[in-house]
Amino acid sequence: MFDEKSRAAWALYLAIFITLIGYTGRAIGLEPLRSQFFPFAAWAYILFADNITFRLRGSSLAASRTAELFYLAFWSAAFCALLELLNLRLHAWQYLAQPATLSTRWAGRFFSWAAILPAIFVTAELPPVSLVRGFTFKPLRVTPLLTGSFYAAGLTALALALALPGRLWPLSAAGLLLLAEPLTFRLGLGSLLREWQGGLPAKTIRLALAGVICGILWNYWNNASGSSLFCPAPFKAGPFMLGLPLPAWAGFALAGPLAYSLYSLASWLREGKTWEEGAWTMPGKPLPLKVRGGVFILLSIAIYAALRAVDIYTVQVYIGWI
Repeated sequence: MFDEKSRAAWALYLAIFITLIGYTGRAIGLEPLRSQFFPFAAWAYILFADNITFRLRGSSLAASRTAELFYLAFWSAAFCALLELLNLRLHAWQYLAQPATLSTRWAGRFFSWAAILPAIFVTAELPPVSLVRGFTFKPLRVTPLLTGSFYAAGLTALALALALPGRLWPLSAAGLLLLAEPLTFRLGLGSLLREWQGGLPAKTIRLALAGVICGILWNYWNNASGSSLFCPAPFKAGPFMLGLPLPAWAGFALAGPLAYSLYSLASWLREGKTWEEGAWTMPGKPLPLKVRGGVFILLSIAIYAALRAVDIYTVQVYIGWI
């Protein structure tokens, strides 16, 4: 119904509206806007960053591939929900000062989860970050031994994180990345490993930079919100930068490539189609609709279960009057 320029304009208007609502509510301490500041700030940033990319490059996620933004938001919420369920074992983070009203609490949490992947990917597409597109290096020879080593290292890292969550839970992120990458490579999906095989590390660098940039923003928005997420141990020692210990920044740099690999793996359900411009579909017979519908139902159940589980096990403090 709308062309790309119209969609970009409406996205900009929506970004301005969300910004005014979220930042004004935080400034005057109006609840529940103050406690739910994070999703307002995150989605305003996503729409603003996407608009900048569109105006400088003539193409962007929200303006040119609008439907993909909704797919991306749903999968982002689903992945975060699965990580929340994993966190029941890891105890890596907790929530403070959550609104007692269930609808407010769940809406804020869902839209926060749904913003994670879009924030990373629109940041990776920003023209300043995209300056690294031309980087090349010696092609990596991908052999069965190398992919097998990835699987073994990933399983080991994940097992150690689950066995000793109090100290080694950060290994879970590395474990998931090491397991996802060779699998996407084998399935013929978008793969960072395949990029390295072609001597093209630029996408990995862009995603790592996007993860760090988003980490800075997430940390600020989280601290500025009335309700917040915090990580207790083990990252309380060592040198700090911008209020966070250095290992946390390494985690943010890993977040971008991990997000890409997991979403690429999920794209198998859509024959390889993703948010990326020029995404291709895999040859062969598409998956039956009932299989896709079944996955959607299972992920929706996982999101519901995660929302319930966070309330029971992860929230430390509620604000009773919201």
